[in-house]
Amino acid sequence: MTNVLIYIVDALRADHLSSYGYARPTTPNLDALAAEASAVRFSAACSPSTWTKPVAASILSGCYPPAHGVRSRSDLFVRAVPRLPELLQAAGYRTAAVSTIGNVSSPMGYAVGFDKFVDLYKEPSLVSRREVSNTGAWKLYFEEDTTVVLPLAEDVNEAALPWLASQAAAIANGNGNQPAASGSPWFMFLWVLDPHDPYYPPPGYDRWRDTAYTGKIDGSAESVRRVRTSDDIQRLVDLYDGEIAYTDVQFGLLVQQLKAQGQYDDTLIVVAGDHGEAFGEHGDFVHGHLAYEEIMRVPLIIKFPAGFDVQPGATGALAQLTDIAPTVLDALGLGQLADGMQGVSLLSAARAGERPRSLVYSETQASTANQRLLAVRDDRWKYLRVDPPGDYSGRAGGGSGAGQRLADYAKQLSNPEMLKRVLRNPMFYVRRQRVARDMLFDLQADPGEQRNVAAENPEVVRRLAAALETWLAECGEFAALSDTSAQVGLDEATLRQLEGLGYL
Repeated sequence: MTNVLIYIVDALRADHLSSYGYARPTTPNLDALAAEASAVRFSAACSPSTWTKPVAASILSGCYPPAHGVRSRSDLFVRAVPRLPELLQAAGYRTAAVSTIGNVSSPMGYAVGFDKFVDLYKEPSLVSRREVSNTGAWKLYFEEDTTVVLPLAEDVNEAALPWLASQAAAIANGNGNQPAASGSPWFMFLWVLDPHDPYYPPPGYDRWRDTAYTGKIDGSAESVRRVRTSDDIQRLVDLYDGEIAYTDVQFGLLVQQLKAQGQYDDTLIVVAGDHGEAFGEHGDFVHGHLAYEEIMRVPLIIKFPAGFDVQPGATGALAQLTDIAPTVLDALGLGQLADGMQGVSLLSAARAGERPRSLVYSETQASTANQRLLAVRDDRWKYLRVDPPGDYSGRAGGGSGAGQRLADYAKQLSNPEMLKRVLRNPMFYVRRQRVARDMLFDLQADPGEQRNVAAENPEVVRRLAAALETWLAECGEFAALSDTSAQVGLDEATLRQLEGLGYL
């Protein structure tokens, strides 16, 4: 009997984990997980988008954003695609999820297949216990900031541990009154919001603060706008690292409980970031923009059950978060259930060092008034393409012509809050429109992606551009076979949080 735990840390970039080469000891507990005899650390894992909502759907479905249909701020996860919790539920698993963000919530359509789904950001008890903050993904989204409650990783543990204890008790006691037959395995999906901006490490976790720093950066979204110097950027990084260290401690407490309950050895544990975070490497901060490595590359650690046949340690095989669901199913002996997924099982990479995929992809478009940001990457090269604003959903009535773009711009500019943001930071929007349409980077010679070598390598550009078009066509064919008729409503609490985080 194998249990499954998927633990997603929002906005966690790979190169800020100690086990991925970071100099600071930010993640001793995650490092310990990666060092287990049955664990594999994927050093070249990539996200299929650069913000949370589409990535979460990709993790659960094993499909890419253009296929599962969760691409823009207004999309709901309602398309009839394979879902890992639903498949495991049908196979006899008890299923539960705890989420800290409205972008991964039951009103958004993410609760399908879960016996229990906790929308933690709506818990009334947290209003008085947690800091109320104003924030917003200001680089990508345009609406006014508001106040939101941001649950912490310890709140996730508080919600998850009783359920896990009840599953252990059901097995130990043979309690026939449990929701499922005693001895049934479980699947738990946890989404931790730390270290998403604002960067507010809890007391005791601002460990790397430079006492000589006297600037104005306090981790809030407003302070990100005031970044001017390298010291300001370093202050943001220090706060971000503090949140990572806090999350790592909370993950360690979760592991301790699994061990105390006798469930750790029998549990397949997946830990990943949903996307990375930018700190000015290419002029941008936070996330949601071009899929440079600081945003696209994420940590992915899979600890298989004790005694599982794998080669422990790190592998450089390309991997994608869409591969999580097929890998889990394959490891459970249910690989045939992944036939409808676009991701591939990474089990051959974990067992024999094989390379089950040669390319990874990314697509980001916040709304039809935003440019579509595409990426395709192999072991050496990364090709980025910027498409003009338009409707690329493939739905009836969509389009990307000049008339459609003008209509989309007019719709956005009719919002006074967007106009306010454009006037407050006009150069950002001017610069965004001037970005090169085609970019190619040699990741071996230029891992920081500072030199666009598209003009010098036309054959590479043609090859990767053709692969990108083939991928988009395959996603379109997949989407055409899916049902998009379901409707899900948003409740007021979800709307308030997503507005505060800048997503609506």
